[in-house]
Amino acid sequence: MMEIGTPLGLGFASGINAYLPLLSFAVSVRWLHLYKVNPTFAFITSNWCIIALVILTIVDFVADKIPVIDHTWDVTHTFIRPLTGALVAAASSNHITLPISTASISSHLLSTFSAAYAATGTIQSTGVVLLVIALLGGILAAMSHATKATTRLVSTFTTAGLLNVFLSFGEDILVCIAILLSLFVPAVMLILIVLFFLIFGPLIIRALNRQRN
Repeated sequence: MMEIGTPLGLGFASGINAYLPLLSFAVSVRWLHLYKVNPTFAFITSNWCIIALVILTIVDFVADKIPVIDHTWDVTHTFIRPLTGALVAAASSNHITLPISTASISSHLLSTFSAAYAATGTIQSTGVVLLVIALLGGILAAMSHATKATTRLVSTFTTAGLLNVFLSFGEDILVCIAILLSLFVPAVMLILIVLFFLIFGPLIIRALNRQRN
């Protein structure tokens, strides 16, 4: 179960930086051979996709540190970050397997997955499982994005944006740590995600309720 920390951790990091987690995973698949990408999303390891991600990562790094532009960048990424979070979570879900019991599933499922089960005794992340992982990655990205955007707004109003550059560098460090933990120590990343949800989840919900009222 702890291996779920990889897609969820990368999804979480995508809410702060939309492109670096996806780029890091693509590199870990293509050149480091640490993971296998879900075949549906194999395009992320292509030359054109990696080049595009490198360019977007550089643009993100610079834009996030320029006053006014940083706020515009956050606003335009309100939907992009959850989408990339869902994408990287789904793409990195191929190493997650679910043990099954032939006595507890229907004959239809048995016939569908019999080949995979006979070979490995497991079912890889497909169908509903893949959708759930993608949704969780998108939700975590949305939560971390909301936390980042709120922190930036508070900083802008209280310090006239003077601390935003330092916050940006701090976020870069946080993203790098989250990526490394997700790829190499997913169990630790999973625990940190649970703590993040318990601490910031209620705060985000309250803030959204205030905006509606």
